[in-house]
Amino acid sequence: MQLTEHRSNELHVIHSLRPNYVRVGQQEYTQSILLTPVEGVEHWPVASIDEFAVDHLQPIFERKPEVVILASGRELKFPPRDIQLEFLKRGVGLEVMTLAAAARTFNVLASEDRRVLGAFIWQAR
Repeated sequence: MQLTEHRSNELHVIHSLRPNYVRVGQQEYTQSILLTPVEGVEHWPVASIDEFAVDHLQPIFERKPEVVILASGRELKFPPRDIQLEFLKRGVGLEVMTLAAAARTFNVLASEDRRVLGAFIWQAR
């Protein structure tokens, strides 16, 4: 699914989501990533929502987002309660979505100059 038209001066956004990769700019990713509109992409060692642990939150909170779009994979699944509580304690919004919904929502929030961070747990089809 194509999500944006290509513009060279654009913020870091998701350009397309395919069954075997997600494209940010001209780079294709086949593993989980963290993405912010200004800072770009960072690899993230979370292979599934079931293995998402509090230890994985440090690089998210270091970027000081106001809202995190968590893509739980191809199917919607919520993270463990202790993770949700960490977001609540820090006053950071958390929205959990499928990969496709998260990609679209991330791009909309980025275009509105929001301090959004996408935490995309990658699952190939």
